Amino acid sequence: MKDSVSPARQAAFEVLLRVAREGAFAGPLLASPRYQKLAREDHHLLQELTLGLLRRQGWLDFLIEHYSGRLVKKLDTEVVIALRLGLYQLRVLTRIPPHAAINESVNLVRAARKKSAVPFTNAILRKAQRDSDGAAPALPSDPLARLSIVASTPLWILARWRENWGLDETTAMALESNLSPTTSFRYNERISPREATDAWLREHGVATRPSALVPDGAVIEQGSLPPDARPVERNWIYLQEESSQLVARLATPSAPVGPRTVWDVCAAPGGKSAHMATLLPPASRQVATDIHESRLRLMRDLFARQGVENIRLARVDLTAGAPFAPECFDQILVDAPCSGLGTIQKHPEIKWRITPEKIRELAEQQKRILETASESLRAGGLLTYSVCSTEREEGEEVVQWFRDRHRNYRDVTKERLVEIGLDPDSLLTITHGARTFPHRHHTEGFFICVLWKRR
Repeated sequence: MKDSVSPARQAAFEVLLRVAREGAFAGPLLASPRYQKLAREDHHLLQELTLGLLRRQGWLDFLIEHYSGRLVKKLDTEVVIALRLGLYQLRVLTRIPPHAAINESVNLVRAARKKSAVPFTNAILRKAQRDSDGAAPALPSDPLARLSIVASTPLWILARWRENWGLDETTAMALESNLSPTTSFRYNERISPREATDAWLREHGVATRPSALVPDGAVIEQGSLPPDARPVERNWIYLQEESSQLVARLATPSAPVGPRTVWDVCAAPGGKSAHMATLLPPASRQVATDIHESRLRLMRDLFARQGVENIRLARVDLTAGAPFAPECFDQILVDAPCSGLGTIQKHPEIKWRITPEKIRELAEQQKRILETASESLRAGGLLTYSVCSTEREEGEEVVQWFRDRHRNYRDVTKERLVEIGLDPDSLLTITHGARTFPHRHHTEGFFICVLWKRR
C-alpha cells in the first residue's frame, strides 16, 4: 500500500517518540510485551533502528541540518525522528533499499498528521540519497568538535573527558561507547552446574569466554541467546554486566571470619545483592533496601527465582536519616544513583538528556547517601561505594569528600583487587578507587572504591 509502514519502523518511531517526549528508556520499551509479539526479524530491525539511531543521533542531526539548512530544534519532533530513521537506513543499514527507507519515513510523517512536512521530508532524504557514495559534509577543524560529530557525543561531555583523561583516551572512549555492548552473565550454580549450562550453550551455537574480571562470569563471543533460552528461563545464569559483577566481588571479602551482616543500600534491581549472597559465609544476614516499593517487589521475585534466601527487603528513604542502629553492619554497599554515563553503550539516550547541573545534583545526593549509610558500619567493616559513571565528580571526588570528613577510613581497593586475582595497575585511579572503561576493559564504565573503617 502507498502509505504503509512496516511493523518494525512503526514500532521504532513509537519508541523513539516516547524516549524524546517522556524521558523513557528505550531498553524497557523494546522488551515490553507489545513489541515482543513482533516477528523475530522485525524485532531485530526494531532494536537496530532504535538503539543504532540513539547512538548516532548527533551525527544524524548534523546531516539533517546540512541537507535542510535548518536547525533540528526548530523542526517538529515527529519530523526529526522520521528523518533520523530515514538517514540511518540510507547511511548505515545499506542493505535496505533506499526507496523503502525514504518512502516509509515519509509515510511516518504523514501518519503523524504532519502533512505540510511531507514534501520537506521527502526532499531531504532524496538529497541525502543522491550522495550515493555516502559523502559527508565538511567536518569542523577543531579536534573535539569533529569528534563530537563523528562519535555522536555532546561536546560538553567530551570536554570533561579530555580534561580528565586526555584527547587520545577521550577519542577511544567515545568511539567505543558508540558500539553495541557485549552480553555477559554470571553462572548460578545454586540451580545448575556450570558444566551443564555450558553444554546447553554449545549445543545452541552460543560460544562464550570466561570473564577477565570475575571468576564466575562469562561473555558471549558468538551467537546469541534466543528469547526462550533455557539458561535464562530456568535461572541457570543471570545476565549481568562484568563491572557490575566486580562490585559485589570487591565488596565481599573472600575469607571472612564467621557470618557477616550486610546492607545493600540502593539495591534495585537486585543483581549485586543476589551475587553477594552467593559469596557470603553460611548464616550471614543481609538487608537490601530501596526507596520504591515497586522495585522491592521486583527484587523479591528475582531472589526467589535465583534461589537466594535470607535477604530481608525493606523500603528506606535515606533523606529521613539512618534507618538502622549505629555500627550494626560488617559490610555496606552503596551503589548510588548516578548519571549512568558509563552505560551509554546500553542506554545511549542518557548522553542526550544528562546535563552538568544534573551531575552536580547527583554528586551531592551521593555524598548524603554515603554519609548516612556509613553511620551503620562497624569498626573493621568494609564500605564499598560504586557508580556506573565516567565522571570524577561522581566517583573520586565523592570519596575524597567523604575521607576528608572521616579520617578513620582507608582505601583498600588495591588490596581487594589483588585478593581476587586482578592486576591493580590496570584498574586503579591515581587518587581513590578503581575504574573500568569501555575502551580499555570492554565493559561499562564503573567507579568502585572499597573503604575499610579502622578499629
